[in-house]
Amino acid sequence: MKIIKSYKRNLADCLIIVAALVILGIIFKNIKFYYIAVSLALICGLFHKTAFYISFLWQSIGLVIGFFVSKILLTVIFYFILFPFSLLQKLFSKNLSISNKTHKTYWKTKTSTTTDFEKLW
Repeated sequence: MKIIKSYKRNLADCLIIVAALVILGIIFKNIKFYYIAVSLALICGLFHKTAFYISFLWQSIGLVIGFFVSKILLTVIFYFILFPFSLLQKLFSKNLSISNKTHKTYWKTKTSTTTDFEKLW
């Protein structure tokens, strides 16, 4: 887990949290969000170590959420987009080996038993 230790980055993370709290205060029309935002801005501006810990927590939460969201998003893309397309391709394909099950197996028997080691492929 790579956590950035730069002071400017820590302040930027705290500023993002403060901006989010101000936006929540506007949306919910609750003054408590403003008080929390102002106190957080003062604490992060005055105490660098506190800004580092808040930034560390913020980035850790982001990594955990990113881990789970990526799995959920890829699962949704696979089952709702790729899987139906593959089924449609198998059903309506002109390739008879895919769309029609006429043979027990699709393995081809090798006709020659000699191997040319200079031209393997």
